[in-house]
Amino acid sequence: MKKIIFSLMAIIFLVSGGFAGDENKRLVLIGFVDVEEVVKFYPGIEDVKQKIKVEKDKYQVQINKLKEEIAIMEQNYQQNFNSMTDEEKERREAEIQYKKETLYEYIDDANKKLDALKEELTGPIYAKISAIIERVSKEKGYSFVFKKSSKDILYVDKEFDLTPDVIERLKKELQLEDRD
Repeated sequence: MKKIIFSLMAIIFLVSGGFAGDENKRLVLIGFVDVEEVVKFYPGIEDVKQKIKVEKDKYQVQINKLKEEIAIMEQNYQQNFNSMTDEEKERREAEIQYKKETLYEYIDDANKKLDALKEELTGPIYAKISAIIERVSKEKGYSFVFKKSSKDILYVDKEFDLTPDVIERLKKELQLEDRD
């Protein structure tokens, strides 16, 4: 974290002219935006979240089914342990291990598919919001704009919060799009 703060201070120092003469100095404005707050105002975001949840729930049903099958296999193994031959024990252990590997692969695949779906559905939304943040920042003369949720920012003055301006611009641009 110290590296990030030091790097930020160095960038500000260099952008503002550092040791150069007064004619080369530039005012550096730093602001922040609560992107998640802006997203709440995006029309249809609840539908997007619901589609993702429905898909996640479908995967969870299958995950729970696989876990239950593994639990039953392990329980049967424990109950019959004393009556099984060594070969039978090895076979059942291998079956249980295979089923666990199947579960892990399914979870990994499900996570990848959910990430892809989330990117597909939210990517255009975040791209539009990012473009609006850039326009608002440039119009207001900001040199740096950070995402509010960044854990490396220890304090922010509400005066430099661009979130309301971005939300207002988003609403205006979406209204214009609806008219077209």
